[in-house]
Amino acid sequence: MSEIPGFPRGKTFNVGIIGAGPAGTFTALNFLRLAREKGVPIRVVLFDRKEFHAVGPRGCNMCAGAIGYLTYEKIRSIGLSLDERVVRRIADGYVFHGMKNEARIYHPQRTGIYTVFRGGGPVMMTSPSYQSFDRFLLDECLKMGAQFVNARVTAIEREDGEFPPRYTVVVEGGQRESFNFLVGAFGVNTTISRKFLPAYQPPRTWHTCQAEIEVPSGYIERVMGNMIHLFSTLDRKIRFLAVTPKDRFLTITAIGEHVKIAYLREELRANPVVRRFLPADYEILCHCHPQTPVGCARNPVTQAAAVVGDAFTARYLKNGIDSAFDTAMTLVNAVFSGGISKAALEKLYVRPSVEKIHRDNRFGKILFQVYERILRKRALSEAYIRGVKKEGEDASREDATLTRVLWGIFAGDQPYSEIMREALNPKTVLNFLKMLVIP
Repeated sequence: MSEIPGFPRGKTFNVGIIGAGPAGTFTALNFLRLAREKGVPIRVVLFDRKEFHAVGPRGCNMCAGAIGYLTYEKIRSIGLSLDERVVRRIADGYVFHGMKNEARIYHPQRTGIYTVFRGGGPVMMTSPSYQSFDRFLLDECLKMGAQFVNARVTAIEREDGEFPPRYTVVVEGGQRESFNFLVGAFGVNTTISRKFLPAYQPPRTWHTCQAEIEVPSGYIERVMGNMIHLFSTLDRKIRFLAVTPKDRFLTITAIGEHVKIAYLREELRANPVVRRFLPADYEILCHCHPQTPVGCARNPVTQAAAVVGDAFTARYLKNGIDSAFDTAMTLVNAVFSGGISKAALEKLYVRPSVEKIHRDNRFGKILFQVYERILRKRALSEAYIRGVKKEGEDASREDATLTRVLWGIFAGDQPYSEIMREALNPKTVLNFLKMLVIP
């Protein structure tokens, strides 16, 4: 039998996880898997007021739900398989729209982009033949022996008499559960963080907007070409606009520091390029305003407690699924290798995560700022799109530098530092300048 450093040998390690979205379930799955491998007795309990199968706001986890190939492979690496009940569509690639031209790009290995619903789907969704991504992960946790408390957490109490401290989670109705280790996987769209760690400060966020539109049968193949579409915008308050196909719905995501639904409605009405890809009589079925982290939390750990997922840090302007996986994996490995003291968690969990994600985001911010400026200047955007089209829209070609940079920024399949190196490559700069000089 192995052991967790600093924790009594042979005693059951009780783990409480507040939040049963991907950050929480990836943490639970990794704890259960490693404990089984090492022979450590463990009990894992997840808490969440949502069950992730109700349609509309009650089940929604407010995310565009596009999973890149590398994230898909990470999920497979822990023994999970996303089948057709979970994956609502496999998009072939991206279409980037200027005001006059457009360019299609594909993954270098021609792999797809997996689109999923994070909850039960839009309010009009009635099909019982599918499963939400978040519910799929939760069910996998339950199969491995985790417990799930479907209730809102109202209080967290800590007893400091001995190490490790004892945490008690209290939920609506008065139920109480005590733990040796507590994980905050509550994301950035909740107020529970105020109850978790006294010194914890959540990351800075943007207030984005997301909406769902139902389209007729065959519309996505006929009009969208089974691609995710990215548009430059008229309203500068919306930095980027993406339309993601799922089942018979389009998920429209407007990224900006504070995007109101009124801004999105007006952009859809006024932008002639976007209008070409929407039904004439479209109706927004539901919308939400997810908070998107653009910074890193402070003090995400203490004795026997840690924050994971985008409540800690996430890749800049990307959905939090990949960051949820990485931070969960790093945290669990840190606990089994170094224990649950604050010093061990800071050394083996916080520092590696900050190095891998948060510091890399500095390059991401620069790249997005540069490309936003390019997309907003018609001459620059049309030149860039011409360059991508000339490269054959195939990122696998050695000389397709403009295409690879664009794919890397928006698909999130590689570190921003690597994308920056490619963007500053003389060949990339030369290819772009040629398109400016030679229309």
